Amino acid sequence: MNSVSLSHISEVYLYEYYIAPNEAYEINDNSEIESFINDAKSLMARGNINEALQKWLKANVENPVNMEIILQIISCCKQLGDIQGEYTYTIMSYNYSCTRAELAAYYRNLGWYYLESYKPEISAACYRYSMLFDDTKQADNEIKFLEKAMKHPMAEYPIEKLQEILKENKIPIEANNITLALLYKAGEEAETKKMFDQALDCYRMVYDLTQDKEVGYRINILSNTKMYP
Repeated sequence: MNSVSLSHISEVYLYEYYIAPNEAYEINDNSEIESFINDAKSLMARGNINEALQKWLKANVENPVNMEIILQIISCCKQLGDIQGEYTYTIMSYNYSCTRAELAAYYRNLGWYYLESYKPEISAACYRYSMLFDDTKQADNEIKFLEKAMKHPMAEYPIEKLQEILKENKIPIEANNITLALLYKAGEEAETKKMFDQALDCYRMVYDLTQDKEVGYRINILSNTKMYP
């Protein structure tokens, strides 16, 4: 039986659907994954990127749906120039992107991949599209780098054109609907079990990506219920 480190009901739902459907597993006490994460952060701070990557990969085995871990693996791959590794984990991250910030990171990481693959137009489209979800300086700086390398400004396409470019390259243009449904179900189960903190976490993630009025109503009710201070 597999032993995994899942600390939130949302991770349970994502793990059971994407990683181990219909498979028995047990949740451990998280001590081992915490050790891997702490070691990885320490190694990265000292510039030992390859060794840090090995620790992040071990942490990923313990919890394959944790976005912090996946994003750190992607960061290491970038620093090591591992283009295919970066792409593999970026594609993987899409299913576990549960907030606008995480979805924006997905598009930025695709932008890096296409830049390194000498496809600047697709790269620019990914970076610009990421800014619709989280308008960061990182994406803007990458576009400026592209423009400098190409020696001409990148076209500022309307949203519809950006979506067309993404679709042509089989890149999704919105959050994964299955993931959103799983988060909503996780929120309902947490609410039923009176795990109100985790229920709110799940509903807020769904609302962050959808702005759904019904979900917003649930958040408001839960936030103001006497059972939830």
